[in-house]
Amino acid sequence: MSEAILDSTIDSTRIGNGERNVLDRLADAMDVILEPVASRMFALATIAVALMSVPITLDVVARFAVHKSIPGIIELEEFFMAAIVFLSLAYTHKKDGHIEIDLLTSKLSPRTAGVLRTFNGVTCTAFFALMGWRTVLATLKKVGEYSIMLKVPMWIFVALAAFGLFVLMLVILQQTLRSLSRNVRDGAWLGIVLALVAGVVVLAAPLWIKSLPVRPSRLCLGSLGMAFMMVLLLLGMPIGFAMGVVGFIGLGSLGFSLTPALNTLGLAPYATAASFILAVAPLFILMGLLASEAGISKDLFDTAYKWLGRLPGGLAIAAVAGCSGFAAVCGDSMATAVTMGSVALPEMRQKKYKPSLACGALAAGGTLGILIPPSVGFIFYAIVTEESVGKLFIAGLMPGLMMAAMFIVSIMLIAMVRPDIAPRGEAVSFGEKLRSLKGILGMLSLFILILGGILSGVFSPTEGGAIGVVGSFAIMIIRRRLTWEGLVRACEQTVLITSKLLMILIGVGILGYFLAASRLPFDLAGVITSHGLDKYAVLAGIIGLYMVLGCLMNVIPMILLTLPAIFPTVQALGFDPVWFGVLTVIIMEMGQITPPIGVNVFALSSVAKDVPMGTIFIGIIPFFICMVLSLVLLIAFPGIATGLVSLCF
Repeated sequence: MSEAILDSTIDSTRIGNGERNVLDRLADAMDVILEPVASRMFALATIAVALMSVPITLDVVARFAVHKSIPGIIELEEFFMAAIVFLSLAYTHKKDGHIEIDLLTSKLSPRTAGVLRTFNGVTCTAFFALMGWRTVLATLKKVGEYSIMLKVPMWIFVALAAFGLFVLMLVILQQTLRSLSRNVRDGAWLGIVLALVAGVVVLAAPLWIKSLPVRPSRLCLGSLGMAFMMVLLLLGMPIGFAMGVVGFIGLGSLGFSLTPALNTLGLAPYATAASFILAVAPLFILMGLLASEAGISKDLFDTAYKWLGRLPGGLAIAAVAGCSGFAAVCGDSMATAVTMGSVALPEMRQKKYKPSLACGALAAGGTLGILIPPSVGFIFYAIVTEESVGKLFIAGLMPGLMMAAMFIVSIMLIAMVRPDIAPRGEAVSFGEKLRSLKGILGMLSLFILILGGILSGVFSPTEGGAIGVVGSFAIMIIRRRLTWEGLVRACEQTVLITSKLLMILIGVGILGYFLAASRLPFDLAGVITSHGLDKYAVLAGIIGLYMVLGCLMNVIPMILLTLPAIFPTVQALGFDPVWFGVLTVIIMEMGQITPPIGVNVFALSSVAKDVPMGTIFIGIIPFFICMVLSLVLLIAFPGIATGLVSLCF
């Protein structure tokens, strides 16, 4: 009998190629619980993002109608933000994955990449378990504390943060078990041991660093911390996770006690996410997605084609003009390129446009999405640098229009030299042109209202985002384009994007404490200024860094990753922060269309699946030259960005 039991046990845990083992079964058992829990949490987050614009809009209306504000709106929006973020972190990681850099891991063998996933999983599971535990302790301290205006018990929402972090930890653990199972099936026993040991060594770093015979200086620890963070990023750890891990290790290593680091883990997540200022991000994201669901991209392209189609290369020009218009409501470069590509590319193919020019124009036109206001990139730049969102919006307007004009001129020149690759469109009557404006008047009016309201100080950027959401929703109803599926899809995508970005911001918050304690950014700025380095030489180095990073990731993660360390140096060198914000976005967007990675090109290839990547990169060359020229002009004549700001503020 005992032998039978032993044989059964061996069979249940036997590891062989292709066989399921006890780790798989444990992961399956966890999934039975985690899948419905994470899905229901995500559904609640989706409802929260759908509702969050309503109180702000009512407050704005009340302010103008009866000259009174509704009390507690800021607190209510902070609670909405906490719910959106912490109810969605686990689902985002489970279904879509938090933002990471796969430059190295995508080139590795499945076996090696699997070992790295195990290391990341072990490290992050322990990290979020620790963060969840410290947030529970923070919850207990909030018992008996109430919000100032609404008198809501604060512990409820801090407890929600702790719950969300624990569910995220369990999802990471489940994925780690699956990764471990694959490692075992591959026979990567040495890799498993190394991954487990490395995870323990990393998280115990504050303890063994303190035991070194010679304590590293603050500057040394800060520099080593940033270098180690780059290593973690290259190993495939999600950006927000890596920043949080390094921030915790760094804080724990700087002092004589782990208490400050542990306290930061408990306080930073909720303090970062529950922010009225950050509510501007999901609101503008939702506004753009609702506009996309309303078919505004098709209306913009149709209007641009009717007015510009008879020019040489008219369809490509209309595509760039459509990108410029869609950028005003979308604010994201990849989304602009893909959305306009799905509308314009079939038309250009029908008119026998050369694929390289057609795709190049769309990929380059997409870069306008993060430059022409209201831009989500500028919003996050303002959050990190504490600059005025309104000033950044105005500063991006002229460079964005200038770049769009350069793109259009370059298309016209190409079409005039080679009319066979970019034929003119059909003639359209003036009456038809006027009728085409009907499709964009609503969104154009909304754009003017939002931008005008923010710049005039009538309402804040967050309030402008809420007005934009309600306005986009109203336009969908008026134009009879509202569908339940489209509304749900827009809200779900907003939650996913917000979750990814706020996870990075939570990491930035923890890392920021470490950088401030180590004084690395300020010491670096002091070294550069004290050695008399030419500020434009330093700027050239920053441009090179952003060009490389722009090839690897989207603009907003780049801003959140690099600015905390770089911005003090920029200020010390005397560069205008608003001007540098515009410059930063343009440089990063150049990287978005630069080979060999070019994330905008990869995004566009999902629409143009039959067009080789090399063909798209060839088509981008003239537009890349235009962007370089724009960059040179902006450096030589800063007034292109700051002139309008001086007039408006």
